[in-house]
Amino acid sequence: MRKRQSVSMIGSLLCYVLYPLARYVTRWRHWEASEKALPPAETTPLRRGLTPGSGTKGETEDRMKEPSPEKEEQRCVAVLHEETQNGAASTASELDCSSTEGEAETINGLQQDRGDSPKHKVREITVHQEVLLVTQNTEEGIISPTGNIVPEEALGDTESMTPAKTASEVTERWDEYVSPTANEIPGGESHFKQSFSCLPSDTPSCLQLSGQQETQASWHFPAGPGLAEEVRCPLWQFPAVSYYPPMEPAAPFEVMWRVWEEISERATSAEPFPFTTASMDFTVMSYNVLAQDLLEANLELYTHCPLEALDWSCRCSLLLEELRKWEPDILCLQEVQENHYHEQLYPALSLMGYAGVFKRRSGAKTDGCATCYRTSCFSELSVATLEFFKPEVELLDRHNVAIVLLLQPVVTQGSVVKAKGLPLCVANTHLLFNPRRGDVKLAQLAMLMAEIDSLVKSCKAKGEDCNLLLCGDFNSVPRMPLYQLITTGQLYFQGLPAWMISGQEDLSQNSHSHRLYAPLWPSSLGITDGCQHATVKDVSKSQKPGTHQYGHDFMQRLRFCPAARVRPVDLERIPGVTLDTPDASRANQSYDQSYDQRFRHTISHQLDLESVYKHILPGFGNPEITTLHSEGGATVDYIFYSPRRISTCGPNGDFKSVGLKLIGSLSLLSEDVLWSMRGLPNHIFPSDHLSLLAKFQLDLNAA
Repeated sequence: MRKRQSVSMIGSLLCYVLYPLARYVTRWRHWEASEKALPPAETTPLRRGLTPGSGTKGETEDRMKEPSPEKEEQRCVAVLHEETQNGAASTASELDCSSTEGEAETINGLQQDRGDSPKHKVREITVHQEVLLVTQNTEEGIISPTGNIVPEEALGDTESMTPAKTASEVTERWDEYVSPTANEIPGGESHFKQSFSCLPSDTPSCLQLSGQQETQASWHFPAGPGLAEEVRCPLWQFPAVSYYPPMEPAAPFEVMWRVWEEISERATSAEPFPFTTASMDFTVMSYNVLAQDLLEANLELYTHCPLEALDWSCRCSLLLEELRKWEPDILCLQEVQENHYHEQLYPALSLMGYAGVFKRRSGAKTDGCATCYRTSCFSELSVATLEFFKPEVELLDRHNVAIVLLLQPVVTQGSVVKAKGLPLCVANTHLLFNPRRGDVKLAQLAMLMAEIDSLVKSCKAKGEDCNLLLCGDFNSVPRMPLYQLITTGQLYFQGLPAWMISGQEDLSQNSHSHRLYAPLWPSSLGITDGCQHATVKDVSKSQKPGTHQYGHDFMQRLRFCPAARVRPVDLERIPGVTLDTPDASRANQSYDQSYDQRFRHTISHQLDLESVYKHILPGFGNPEITTLHSEGGATVDYIFYSPRRISTCGPNGDFKSVGLKLIGSLSLLSEDVLWSMRGLPNHIFPSDHLSLLAKFQLDLNAA
C-alpha cells in the first residue's frame, strides 16, 4: 500500500513538472498536423454550444489549435494512473522532465508495454456528432466524465479511431447524401463492426477515412486535430425519426372527390316499431349530361375548361365509365342529344341490362330527356310523355318536355319473376332555363304535377298506393318559391316578381319587373290551381244553357271598342245564348269569369315530396352546387321522393308502410372545390352538372 501511495505521489509530482514540456510538445504536434491537413472548406457548426457566426474565424482556429490546460492535465494524469494500475515499472530517470527527448522516449516505452498498436489514453468516441471523453481507469473499466463505467473490452480496437476534439471543438461540413458500401470501408465490414461494437445496434455507424476523399458522396466532417482526418456517416443508417428527407418514394394515393354518405336512422322518419317485412334496396341517379350541340352553341360558358375535356368522345367515355361505376337501378337523364342516345348511350345501356324511354324536345331542338331502368329490378306498367309547348296558350311557348313512368318492382325467385310491392311513379323533366320567366316554369311544373296526380289516382282506384320519385333539372335554386311549392305543397304567388320564382338571378334593381297575378294560366289549359286536370264535371258547372250572357259590362271587360258593344238591329237572336236585354246581374256567371274567381292566389298540389339533398355541406357550412360554368355555380338539380309514412288501416288498426326510406346519397361539392379542378366539365366530370345519386328502401309487402 505504501509503495502504491509513493508511486502515486511521484506520478503527481512528475505531472506538474512535465506539464510545461507536454504543452510545448502538443503545440508542436498540432502545428505539424495542420501542415498536412486538407484545404479548409466551408463548415457548418452543428455542435452544442456553437452556432453559425459565433466568434471570428481567427478565434475559431485558435480554439481548435490550442488545447486547454485542464484537458492536458487530465490527459497526463490518465496516462500515469493507467500505467500504475497495470503494474508498469518506471523510474524517475526515465521520466526526466528536463529533457524533451527523454520525455518522448518514456512515453513510447509506456505505449510499447501495452502492445504493438499504440492506444490513446484519452479515448474519444464520436456518436451522432457527440464526443465521449474518457478520463480515468478503474479495475472495473474506464470512467467517463458523466460518471458511467465503460468496460475496457467494450471499447474494442481503437487503432482506427483518431483522437478528436471535444463536443465544443468539432466542426462539420456536409457534402452529399450517398452511403458507402461495405467494400469501400477501410478494413472491410468486419473492421467496421469491431470498431463500433460498444454502440447500440440501432445506432448509426460513422466511418473514418484516413485523409482520402471517396468518389461516393456522403457526409464528411473532421474527426482529428488540425482537420487532417475526416469521418463519413451514411444517410441510410440514420434513425426513422431523423429530419432528413426519406429516400423511399411516397406511396401513390387517390383523391376521393365525392364520397358515399349513409343516412342516419335518426334523420329518417321515425317508425313506431321496426318492420320485419321483406324489402328491396335500389338506387336512383339524376344527371344533366350537357348535350354537345348546346355546348358548342354556348362555348363562352366553357372558356375555362381544357379543350380535350369538351370533346364528345372524351366526355362520352367518362359518362359511360361513371354509369358503370355506380350502376343505378333507375337513371333519369336530361339534355341527352338524340343521335348520341340512339347511337352510343342506349346500346351501351342495353348491354348493361337497361330498358328506357327517350323524349326529344319539340320544335327544332336536338336534345331531350331519357328515363332508363334495370329490367332485373323493375317492369314497365305505363309511360306518358309530356310536351309543355302549347301553341294555343301564349304562356306556354317553350319546347320543354317530361317523362312520367310507372314501374312495378319485381323479384326473381328461381326462374320465376314476380311482381312485389307498390308501384313506383318516376317523373323526369327539364324545366325552362330563362330566369325571368318564373310564370312559365310554374305552368310547366303544374302540368307535370297534374300528370303525376292522375297516375296516383288511377292506382288508388285499384286499391293501391303509389310511391313517387321526381327527378330532373328544375332551373330553380333551393328554398325559392318553385322549390317551396314542390316541398310544402302550396305557394302564394300573388304579386311576386317573375324572376323571384326560381331565384337564379337577383333582378330587384329593375323598377318595372313582370309580376304574377291570378289566373296564372288560362282555362283552356285544363289545369286547376290545385295542379290537377280539370274534369268534365268542373267545366260543365259554368256551361249551363243561358249562362253565356254577353252583356255590355262583360264586353267592356274584354276591352271591346264602344262600337263593338252596340248590338246590331238585324242580329239574329240565338235562344239561350243572346238576350234582347242582357241581365247585368248574371254577367258574372260566364265561364271565364267563374274560372277567374275559382283560380285562387295560391297554387297547391296533393303530393308528399321531400328532397334527398339538404343543400349544405355537412361539417363545412358551404352550399352544395350541382352545376357550374363561367357565370357561376348553383343548385338546380334535384331528386324528390315520397318519404316513408306509417298509417293505420283496416278495422283492426293494422299498421302499414307507405313511401320510400332514404338510405344514402352521393355527396356533392362546393364551388371552390370545383374551381380548383378548372371548373366543369373537366377530366373527371364530363358535364357542367354533377350527377345526383340516392339509395332507397322499398317495402315489398306493402299493398
